[in-house]
Amino acid sequence: MAERDQLVALAVELAKAASQGRGRRGHRRAHLRRQRRRTALKWLKVVALMVAVAVVIPVAMITLGWLFGPRGYEGLIAAPLSVLTAWAVILFFAIRSRTTRRTLQTADLAQLPAQTGEWLEHQRAKLPEAAQSTLESIAVRLEGLTAQVQGLDASLPEAVEVRRLIGEELPALVQGYQRLPEPLRRRPLHDGPSPEHRLIEGLATVDEQIGRVQQKLADGDLHSLATHQRYLELKYKNDDKLE
Repeated sequence: MAERDQLVALAVELAKAASQGRGRRGHRRAHLRRQRRRTALKWLKVVALMVAVAVVIPVAMITLGWLFGPRGYEGLIAAPLSVLTAWAVILFFAIRSRTTRRTLQTADLAQLPAQTGEWLEHQRAKLPEAAQSTLESIAVRLEGLTAQVQGLDASLPEAVEVRRLIGEELPALVQGYQRLPEPLRRRPLHDGPSPEHRLIEGLATVDEQIGRVQQKLADGDLHSLATHQRYLELKYKNDDKLE
């Protein structure tokens, strides 16, 4: 009986682990799909801007030719050169627009979770395998946080905590680890845990703290909804009684 109970318990644990693994993979696939959609939308806007430039510049030069007289061969050369120059500038800024730690520090609060998620996605390949599951959890939390901070007053304690946590402390933790030489990352320092272990523990703390902030914001939203519902009930019930 004892052996059977142990086998049953082991089977339950394996089933839970498999379920959690499928859940993480599902979140990861959903996150990657959203990331690809954002990337596709970004480049679609870039292509649309390039098409607009290719139309506007020749039309503008033709209009100038009508107003001030034709330019001859100069105009024929200047038009394509202007279009190519504009395209080069657009592509240059599109390629350089990758989020950096400095842009996170100055980002608008409404865009900060999405930008932090994008920045973190670019760091994943440089971080240890043992940290990947926590990084996935943080990425999912950041996606949920994006909707919660829309319209949030930046002076509120929750908003200040969000900015400090994901705009300053999380990037500082990740880049502090990345600056270490590779041989030192897994080596215990001064009889303490290794930098890799400290990174994993720090990411877990950030993950938990983001969850707490999300819960605070959700509690505030629920309270506001309940208050508004109560106001509507009192207002319209009183109106019905007066009628």
